[in-house]
Amino acid sequence: MLDPETIIDITVIIPTLNEEDFIGRLLDSIIKQSVMPKELVVVDAYSKDKTIAEIKKRQSKLKNLRYFRIPKSTVGRQRNFGAKKTTSPHLLFLDADMELKEQDILEKYFKEILKAKPDVAVAKNLPDSSSWKNLLYFKAEDLLFKCSRYFWPVIVARNLYIRRKIFNKVGGFDVEIAVGEDQQLVQKIIRAGGKLVFLKSVRFHTSTRRVDKEGRRKYALKMILYGLKILLFGRKKSSVEYEFGNFKKLNK
Repeated sequence: MLDPETIIDITVIIPTLNEEDFIGRLLDSIIKQSVMPKELVVVDAYSKDKTIAEIKKRQSKLKNLRYFRIPKSTVGRQRNFGAKKTTSPHLLFLDADMELKEQDILEKYFKEILKAKPDVAVAKNLPDSSSWKNLLYFKAEDLLFKCSRYFWPVIVARNLYIRRKIFNKVGGFDVEIAVGEDQQLVQKIIRAGGKLVFLKSVRFHTSTRRVDKEGRRKYALKMILYGLKILLFGRKKSSVEYEFGNFKKLNK
C-alpha cells in the first residue's frame, strides 16, 4: 500500500503507441518522485512492440499503475478514455517520451496548481539532449507558446494540466482531430472562461526524437504552415504529415 501522506490527488494519463524505448524511462522517473499521483493510467493503442511488457515490469513498484488497450484511432481518444477511467479532479496528461528528472517535480507541480488554481496549465519543456541547438530550439518554442496566449494560444500536451470540471464541460479532446487536438482543447477552455497558467516552479524534459529525425528547421516550418492552414481552412479541413508510434531512440 502507498503511504497516504505521499499521495497527491492528481491523475496522470499517458497515451502510448509503440513506446518501448521511452515509457520505461518515464515510469522510472515517476517511481523516484517524492510523492505519487493518486491515479496513474497508460492507454495503449495496441502497440506491436514491448510497450506493455515495459509497463508490467514496473507495476510492482507503482501500485496505482493501470493500463488499458483500445484500438488505434487518435491520441485524443486515448486521453479521453484515460480521463473516463479515473476520478481525480486534477488531470495531468504526459507524453510517453517525457522524463521527470528532478525527484520533487510532482510535489512542486501540485503545490503550484493548488496555489494558482488554473483550469489549464503547462510547465516548461526542456530537451533531454545536451545539444545547445536543441536547447535553443526548445527555449524559442517556449517563448512562442507564452506569447501566443495573447492572440491564438498554442499549447501542446507534452505536459498538460486540466481541471476535470472544465475538461468535462467542454467535452474533452476532439477525437476526430489527429494533430493539434491539444491546442484546440486549450482554446475551447479559454473561450469557456477558463484560466490558463504557465507554471514557474517545475520543468519537464522531453525527447528530441522528432526534431532530430525531421530536422529543427523543417519541423518548425511544417508546424507553422500547418497553423496557417488551420487559421484559413479550419482543423478538420487541414492536414499535416505527422508520424505516430514509429520513433526509436536516436544515437547522438
